[in-house]
Amino acid sequence: MTYVKVNYAGMQAAHDALVSTWGRIEGHLAELDTAVAATGSMKAETLQAYYLLKSKWDLSAADRQIALQALAAAVADAGLRYQETDRQAALMFSL
Repeated sequence: MTYVKVNYAGMQAAHDALVSTWGRIEGHLAELDTAVAATGSMKAETLQAYYLLKSKWDLSAADRQIALQALAAAVADAGLRYQETDRQAALMFSL
């Protein structure tokens, strides 16, 4: 017989960690934008090169955020499904 052990609190913690991760990433990117915007002495060529790289980072970050959000949703959904399965199994033993 196969046993499945599910830690509901652990699944919720994993979901919350994924959500906070994408929040931190967004925060760091915003800090970087603010720091670069404050460097008014940057030469136009350097600034253009930065913004070219930044556009690539932004696309990559957007893809990463979508992946993190999808993963967080999948973890949350799995937790709900495990709980529902647990409830249904418990009903089989109720009088």
